[in-house]
Amino acid sequence: MLESLAAWFLNNYLGKYLENLNTDQLSIALLQGEVELENVPLRRDALRFLNASLDVRAGVVGRIKLRIPVSRLRSEPWHILMERVHIVTGPQRFDDFDADQEESLTQELKLAALDGIETEWRTEHDRAGTGSSAGYYPSYASWMSYGTSFIGTIVENLQIEIRDVHVRYEDESALPRPFACGFYLESLAAQTCDELWNPRFVHRDPSSQKMAFKMVQLQNMAAYLDLDMEAYGDLEPEELAVFLTVSLLY
Repeated sequence: MLESLAAWFLNNYLGKYLENLNTDQLSIALLQGEVELENVPLRRDALRFLNASLDVRAGVVGRIKLRIPVSRLRSEPWHILMERVHIVTGPQRFDDFDADQEESLTQELKLAALDGIETEWRTEHDRAGTGSSAGYYPSYASWMSYGTSFIGTIVENLQIEIRDVHVRYEDESALPRPFACGFYLESLAAQTCDELWNPRFVHRDPSSQKMAFKMVQLQNMAAYLDLDMEAYGDLEPEELAVFLTVSLLY
């Protein structure tokens, strides 16, 4: 059951951004409360939620680690760590436009929005004692007996840590001259806290406590503009990290 929950979590929250995310072999790792994935490429449409014409030309997450407190699911937070997030993005090229793919993406966005609305509705009905796992896909039904409020508590208390992030935007067709820009982030961490800003595991009742609190810590962020653009968007994943690291030195 825990395997199904972890697989749902990874697919639902990361699957829309990552290519070939394989969550089939989780049982052995979960015996120790940890799931670790390495060198996972980003989907080409991973950043379309920012702009419909934005393409990921090259992108990889060097390491994803999900830590689950197996014996204390109701009292300690899940923790997700992402390291070496390297992305080169840019405007969609005319030659790369695929009408069928665009239609499929639009459909996915609509389904995701509907899923969010349905999840919120079921959460409220579950708290009222009228919820049910009926109507969910079979892969979800095994763990939905926990209750959507329990799932919501896990998500709300999730601790997120991201390290070594470099996002670069390249536009070779820009006028009056091509350019690239980007930013580097050493680390970003977010954790749930109470109304006094004390980090802790929170059991919040939305009917009486409307606001959730998150403490976010950011370290060493830098931005740059490159007017002598050298394109990195066609690099292989193993080369990308090397070139993006070197580019920060100049």
